Amino acid sequence: MFSRHTVKLDKALRDRAREAAEKAGYSSLEEFVAHAIEKELARLEEAEAKDAVVKQLKGLGYLE
Repeated sequence: MFSRHTVKLDKALRDRAREAAEKAGYSSLEEFVAHAIEKELARLEEAEAKDAVVKQLKGLGYLE
């Protein structure tokens, strides 16, 4: 289902992420990183959608 790719992380960041993954109950560092990326992408996509709505409302004259 998923292909694997290697991402290089600074050792200090990798160690922090591994520790956080263990504390949060993730089964692996990879699972933690995938979840973190998914959350950040969702946040960015939501911000883009909000900006599009604001732009559209301004275009319709509802907002200044």
